[in-house]
Amino acid sequence: MARDVPSAEAPRSLKRLLDPLTGLLGVPVAVNTNPGAPVWPDPGAEAHAILHREFPERGPCPWLAPRSPLAETDEPKSVCPLGLSAERFPLILRDGRPGELVVGPYFTNPADRQALFGRSRAADAALHVLPCLLPQRRGLIELFYREFAAFAGSAARAGAAKEQFLANMSHELRTPLNGIMGMLSLLLQSEGDGRRRQFLELAMNASNQLLGVINALLDLNGIASGRLVLAEELFEPRRMLAELFAMCAEDAASRGLSFQAAVADDVPVQLVGDPQRLRQVLLNLIHNGLKYTERGGLDVAVTMAPTQSARSDAAKLLFSVSDTGIGIAPDRQEAIFDHFAIGEPFLGKRYAQAGLGLGIARDIVGKMGGRLRVESELGRGSTFTFTAELRRPCVVSPAPAPNEAAQPTGGGAVIVHAEDDPVAQLLVRRILEDRGYVPISVDSCEGLFDLLASRPVDMVLMDVAMPGLCGLESTRRIRRGESGAAADIPIVGLSGSATPEDRRQGLSAGMTDYIAKPVTRFELLAVVQRALAGRPLRAA
Repeated sequence: MARDVPSAEAPRSLKRLLDPLTGLLGVPVAVNTNPGAPVWPDPGAEAHAILHREFPERGPCPWLAPRSPLAETDEPKSVCPLGLSAERFPLILRDGRPGELVVGPYFTNPADRQALFGRSRAADAALHVLPCLLPQRRGLIELFYREFAAFAGSAARAGAAKEQFLANMSHELRTPLNGIMGMLSLLLQSEGDGRRRQFLELAMNASNQLLGVINALLDLNGIASGRLVLAEELFEPRRMLAELFAMCAEDAASRGLSFQAAVADDVPVQLVGDPQRLRQVLLNLIHNGLKYTERGGLDVAVTMAPTQSARSDAAKLLFSVSDTGIGIAPDRQEAIFDHFAIGEPFLGKRYAQAGLGLGIARDIVGKMGGRLRVESELGRGSTFTFTAELRRPCVVSPAPAPNEAAQPTGGGAVIVHAEDDPVAQLLVRRILEDRGYVPISVDSCEGLFDLLASRPVDMVLMDVAMPGLCGLESTRRIRRGESGAAADIPIVGLSGSATPEDRRQGLSAGMTDYIAKPVTRFELLAVVQRALAGRPLRAA
């Protein structure tokens, strides 16, 4: 038997690989995960159970007993009293879980199978699912597995290389895009009405479209690989939504549109879930509404919805985004959620789009236990609604007292920015200075430690990918008290790496918060204000 243990693709891709074997031999094929749960419905196991239910006098089958952990390939085979056999091969699924490929069950003796016919309709139906394989055809099973092992192993290595390439490309694209968008935003702040401002706005819009495509491609790759995993974080939905709505209101005003947003009074102060993914879905719907609306505006509502969950701490939020835009034709209202689908024919479309955002949004909402829907009428606008299943925290943390809230200006707080890119340094320095902070730039983590040892600092902005000592290790050393600064000093990571895993690594290293480049003025100031809220200024 083959000893190679292949790494399998996502379940749907894996099933497409194995379906030809089922068609060739007529044998049920399944993939089980520890402790034996099938990845997709297993007709072979169901037919097997039916036969034992119809023939109780033959005795129980050891295969049908709960199995944990998964069997090793060299363990003695159990014997089915009905004369059935099966082949089991080890797999490592794409997400790292152990699994096994099960080929069968099938009969090895035609007489054993024939003797069971005629007991009942259920038994006869089950027998039609389970074939009899002669020895010469059973050899095809192991031959197939050897070929499958070689293919799956190659596919896993290619997939890992692809993911590393996309991660590197994300970083390399985001870093210059951070400088482009940052400089454009600074110019727009000082530019009045006129042709120059119009050109700057067009350049900023094009940059935002490019950033959206980069984000969507990375998300699509993660979803296709089965790596969309939601975080479990304690967050304040009202604060998160207020920051998001303030940013969207500015965008709407710049387009001459109205923007109204309301959060129901019964929305909890704190919830546990994935605020980044929740924000991503809502931002996608709002941006789409603004993009397809020329007159009028948007109305956004967040309310509580009844939950069917058996959990006592479950909380379901209902989001609604309504616009007065161009609307969607009835025959396109489901198709727009397909990946790479667009709302209008390519040659006639007036609005730039890649056809990725809504498909990804529906995938994320599905992982949150909800569903994304649309109601629309051509020429009269659209309303998108979705729900998200979250949890109420066991203990609600006290919110900051009003007199502890951060002031709208920096108040002279000293913020050191560790960044090796001069353009990014200039961008952050200008944004912080305009708000009243005192920024200091260093181009290495070694320079950061020299500065922290020589003078008081209120906060650190840390680029993650630095030459020499990296941002993650520097954060760990500061948290261990090895820098001369207070071990609990706020540290916000800035990085061109934007996946949830990158963010998780930053927070696990001890970062207070984490921002993916390109960094907008609004986002940077919001996270700095949150990090400094309620803390006395050491450097003042």
